[in-house]
Amino acid sequence: MESLYQKPFKLLQVLIKLINNMKGRLTLFLVIVLLAYACNRNNYTTEINQIDSLIVELDSAKEIYSSIDTAGFSELSQSFSENTAFVQQVYKQRDDTMPGNVAMLMSEYRELKKPAKGFLVKHSSIGEELNFTQKQLEDLRHDLENNLLDANFVDRMLTDEMKALNEVESSVATLKLSGQFTKEKQAEMEPKVDSLIQVLKNQKP
Repeated sequence: MESLYQKPFKLLQVLIKLINNMKGRLTLFLVIVLLAYACNRNNYTTEINQIDSLIVELDSAKEIYSSIDTAGFSELSQSFSENTAFVQQVYKQRDDTMPGNVAMLMSEYRELKKPAKGFLVKHSSIGEELNFTQKQLEDLRHDLENNLLDANFVDRMLTDEMKALNEVESSVATLKLSGQFTKEKQAEMEPKVDSLIQVLKNQKP
């Protein structure tokens, strides 16, 4: 038979075993938690902040793009062609040389035809570039947030996106200036050309 002293001793042994088992489980639990944290921890906080800044910058470029006035550019190119052709045809039919002041006026006027003709095509193309750049930035941000990229390529990819943004920003600024210049120049020259055409129409052949 067990003595009164052996029973407490055995109970103590059982208790120690239970505590050790709990310690082992607790340790395992802590290891799992730490591993999960290490796997989920984002290593690209700085790069994600940079992308957020680039997206804000892109939004500003899109606002400038949206403010560009495209109204009337389809008609501008056709108007330049028709007016130029009319003046040339008049002097050709008369078998006459175009006076110097008229020649200078029409030469300057013709220079507006090319930017007017290509403006809407450029506008559409730059709009597509803006949308593509936004998607690239958003995709890169998503991949960085989820640690999906090889660390060796992250810096290069970020540099490429910064370069692409700079290029599209430059394109937007150039397009806006080109549109403003063309419309201002048209407003300056159109009355002179209209006046010339009216004079030629009123003259006897």
